[in-house]
Amino acid sequence: MKSIIAIVIFLSGYQSIAQNTIHRVNQSPYPSSSQSDTLYLFHDDLLTDYEILLLQSIQGLLAKTEPRIYRDRGGGSSIWINDLAENYNVFVSDEFDGNLEPFISLYYSQFSGYVLCNVDDNSANVANSICGPLNAIAVTPQLQDMVESFDIPMLADVREKEEQWVLDQYESLLNKKIVTYQREDKSLFLGDYSIFTDALHFYDDIHSSTTENSFSRMEPNSILFGWGDDEYQTVSKASSYSIGVHPADWGFNISTLTNFNAETSQHVSDINPLIEEGTHTVCFLMSDGDNVQWMLNSFADDSRWFGSPNRGLMDIGWTIPPSLSEIAPTVMSKIYSMAADTDSGKDYFVAGPSGLTYHFPETFPALEVSCNLMNEYLNKSDLSIVNILGNEFDEAVFHQFLKQEHVDGLFYYDYSDYSKEKGRMDCFALKPVIAGKYNLWGGFESCESLAEKLNNENKDPYSQDGYSLVAVHNWSNSVDSLLYVRSLLEQGVRVVSPDEFVQLISKAICSPLESSELITEAYPNPFMDKIKLRIRSSIPIDLNISVKDLNGRSVPLKIDLVETIDGWIYNLIMYDISEGMYFLHYDTGTQHKTTKFVKTF
Repeated sequence: MKSIIAIVIFLSGYQSIAQNTIHRVNQSPYPSSSQSDTLYLFHDDLLTDYEILLLQSIQGLLAKTEPRIYRDRGGGSSIWINDLAENYNVFVSDEFDGNLEPFISLYYSQFSGYVLCNVDDNSANVANSICGPLNAIAVTPQLQDMVESFDIPMLADVREKEEQWVLDQYESLLNKKIVTYQREDKSLFLGDYSIFTDALHFYDDIHSSTTENSFSRMEPNSILFGWGDDEYQTVSKASSYSIGVHPADWGFNISTLTNFNAETSQHVSDINPLIEEGTHTVCFLMSDGDNVQWMLNSFADDSRWFGSPNRGLMDIGWTIPPSLSEIAPTVMSKIYSMAADTDSGKDYFVAGPSGLTYHFPETFPALEVSCNLMNEYLNKSDLSIVNILGNEFDEAVFHQFLKQEHVDGLFYYDYSDYSKEKGRMDCFALKPVIAGKYNLWGGFESCESLAEKLNNENKDPYSQDGYSLVAVHNWSNSVDSLLYVRSLLEQGVRVVSPDEFVQLISKAICSPLESSELITEAYPNPFMDKIKLRIRSSIPIDLNISVKDLNGRSVPLKIDLVETIDGWIYNLIMYDISEGMYFLHYDTGTQHKTTKFVKTF
């Protein structure tokens, strides 16, 4: 009998451990501990800023073993805690809400000490950086006596310290996969996650030596949580170090939300759309889904966006970060469950720029490894289309994404103007790359001007011009904006979801190309110092390539060859040649072609 009891106890313990194990993909950069069954609820509006700073440090430390704290600021944060209570067997206690001292009495013995700092200055960033490695809580002078009443010792007074001091003193103890880039006046946000992950929590000018030192110590494919004063400069600098960005500067509770398991599959119908003759096909894609803090805060309950009662009256594309499946899995699951799927329309999600993180792919040295990891997250988050935000329509870059098993197509935006490429399209086998054609955004198109242009577009579904990807600026538009545009569209203009958009283009545009024996393209013309020769073929082809001037003299070439999923791209690089006309000759063995090109400066 004793042995049977022992087996039952063992199996029960094993089941509990299995349930508490937090699921992560292989090589995940996001740390985890265990899933909690009890959370203590604190409303921010019942606490002072000094108390919130202390609370978030306790939140981060406790989460290293098991999350115990949840901050409620209303909006999305209220949705997520209610979801945890209703669907994840979490007991939510408000026993200590607004009263921090008795809560500390439960856990003070688990802290090695405290770090003395201020709110909203460099010292708060310093405290958020070192509290994790030191197992310490962040305390301001206003709460010092209360904390010391529990015999918690002071480990450091950092009120005169700056972030470079942290690197000089504690660099070896800090996480090399997670870094927090957070302005000092936002010290009540992201601190819990920095402490949970032992991340450097800093801010300085993006071109400062402190920033350079902070980024250079990170491993390839690291993650930056936070935001900067200049979007382009922040993403550009991070990308150059192979660091991907998660805009998350107003994020909180991440150390708690990251330690839950949830099913992250889209709950919408998967149909096989039919090509309709005499139609122009439009896809609307809402921007900024890469923005983790937006997803966690106002996205789900604001009537402009996912909180709109009018969702489901038309097809709408939304962007979302695949990494949300590990940053906040229950949030992603809840958002998916809220998606509309009606006879009138559905919500469909696309991976936000540029895949796993917001980065500029063309300047990201570790892009191939990043895309391999992204593939795992696409599978986990049930996403198959990737929205890229970059600075160059580059086939070699696209190939890294398109060769991934779980990528069906790419939506490309140029950073300077999401519609800069005017709907340019390319096919890699049956996987299309589709550039934005229009921006529904102040300074670009209004609802009325956009509808007028769409009504006058080509209505041939077998032409690349028969499709329009519309980038919708979320901060200046809403679900109702899209419904208004739709109401202005004439017969023959068809609005579809992103998945149907990609499937239709794959059938009508890409499939005929795949069946061709050989397609060659050479561009740009005029060129500056490089010509791209694109070869589409299902079998290897031996090429003889040469460039000659008007006098028939050969021009020295450097050839950079890139294999794609449907052929090759030859980058023909020529330096120190004068302006004028040149001839590109290429022989495939079965055909010889000559193309005239003009060199310009």
